Amino acid sequence: MRRTLAEAAGLSGASAAVYGSGACPTIYVGDSGELVAAAHTLGVPHPSGYPLYVLLGKLWSLLVPIGSVAARLSWFSVVTAALAVGVCYVLARRLHLHRGPAALAAAMLALSPSFWSQANVQRVYSLNALFVVLTLLVFVEWQRSPHRRRFFLLFLVAGLGASNHTVMGLIGLTVAACAWWSRPACRRLADWGFAALGFGLGLTPYLFLMFRSRYEPRLDWGDPESLSALVSHVLRLTHWSRAWLETWSDALVIGGDYLMAMGAEFLWLGLPLIVAGAWWLRGRGWPSGLLFLILVVNFLSMMAHGSHADLFIWHRYYIPSYIVGALLIGAAAQWMSETRLRRAALVLWLLPIGLLISGWRANDRSRFELAEAFSRSLLAGLPPGAHLAASDDNILFVLIYLDLVEGARPDIDLIMQGVGGGELPPLRFEPDEASLYFTHHPNWEVPGLSLEPFGLTFRVAREGSEPVASPELPESLPGEEDPRVPKDYLTQNLIGQFHYMKGLGLEGTDWPGAVREFERAALAAPRNDVLFYNLGLILKRNARLELAREAFVRADRINPRGIVSNRTALASDRIEALDRELAVRPGEGGNGVGWSNTEKGLMEAMTQEESR
Repeated sequence: MRRTLAEAAGLSGASAAVYGSGACPTIYVGDSGELVAAAHTLGVPHPSGYPLYVLLGKLWSLLVPIGSVAARLSWFSVVTAALAVGVCYVLARRLHLHRGPAALAAAMLALSPSFWSQANVQRVYSLNALFVVLTLLVFVEWQRSPHRRRFFLLFLVAGLGASNHTVMGLIGLTVAACAWWSRPACRRLADWGFAALGFGLGLTPYLFLMFRSRYEPRLDWGDPESLSALVSHVLRLTHWSRAWLETWSDALVIGGDYLMAMGAEFLWLGLPLIVAGAWWLRGRGWPSGLLFLILVVNFLSMMAHGSHADLFIWHRYYIPSYIVGALLIGAAAQWMSETRLRRAALVLWLLPIGLLISGWRANDRSRFELAEAFSRSLLAGLPPGAHLAASDDNILFVLIYLDLVEGARPDIDLIMQGVGGGELPPLRFEPDEASLYFTHHPNWEVPGLSLEPFGLTFRVAREGSEPVASPELPESLPGEEDPRVPKDYLTQNLIGQFHYMKGLGLEGTDWPGAVREFERAALAAPRNDVLFYNLGLILKRNARLELAREAFVRADRINPRGIVSNRTALASDRIEALDRELAVRPGEGGNGVGWSNTEKGLMEAMTQEESR
């Protein structure tokens, strides 16, 4: 066992070196800003609250006071991901895999694209992966020696994992079902009392959310001060309306994408190896039922509540499935090594080598500063004492980080739209005395007030008031055109937002310049349905009907279900309206007649096939 632990430590160290070489030194896009701010201030982040990550992240940032808080939390992910790889190796060895196949399983997990993508940024998924493999390891050890203490430990680990991410709660229930089925002797009430006690103790970090919320921290999402509010927050009851699934036929689409994602994760050859490994394991003492159920539960839980982006763009939610897949690939390698295919088994090492080569640049965030640069440019353009109403995770969360952690622009009143509990109070302000800005158009019309683009924001002003010069913006964001800086979906959207706002600022004075910026936005964010929907609105009001129709077509092709959760903004409705208008006025901008070269470039940008 000592040798196994030493080998696992070596694999963890090698993984940490790979992840650490590309660790993100600044705040990343998406949830990262809010999670780091929550850890730094001991606040309450968005559902489900992630209290274990918040508490451990705070402890880590205090114990490792090197670099920015964002950089420290990137390294927290590096360490937890590397530990998950080491535990995966120990788990494979305890499942009787030889050293080579066990190391292959650990390497396939370590270098799988979705797992690697979370291993050097400020997110909860590396810690969650660690608890998945720890739970599987304790389950295997309990099966070997079903003592009550190990049974207690099994559910304690699962409960602690659930206090980091709720998917571990489902895995805990799956473990309970498999334990009940596989060990009839452990169906005594006392045993399950110990299991319930262990799981309950593991969930106690959630009480921190209730306790902390009562002290009214600045970041206090959902105000979970009461038990009912805490349950609603933890179970994400307000997030279920975002589910993409509507009909049973949708399940086939989601299932097909799940299989495609599993194949892509392991360079496609891994998919038949997973099947071969599962077939070979029959009756060999592996917890095959548990592994299979983890796949099923992971898929069904995502199908039940995942949004369009959750399901078809971000495959990080399937990391528990990829852990199972990596173990099954190791099992396939074991089978090959015990047959005449022994030499062919060595060829399987080309898979992790291929993943390492293909994933190195895609996961090297060592030069990443796009998110922080965007928000600092936004803040720099605002006047002293401005009120800024911010929304959208990709922008709001970075602003939260800069405000609560870095202390950037303390003179600005950051209004965190959507953060907090209950309905927002009516917005009351005096535009002549207090300047108000929005990061996104609020879609309201108030008599006497207008909204005009101002840098990377929208400025509220009285109608007829003197226009205010918009702040200067850089030509592009740092690293935007650097191929060494990886640009995932959210980063693409941020770049697209930057050029979209620049284009809006030029719309009334320099239409060719605006179109050039819109073209850059479309090229930068080819899978952003919201961007193309908004471009369609802008092009329509400028009487570019054919261009507007193409923008709506692109938005509809990306996401036919609508750009908002309540399905009220359907691009297909806009397309039908434009078809009727073009039928009445044939030749209105048709086939490029009267278009400038910049408009033709925008059409090409909108009609090119979006990348996956």
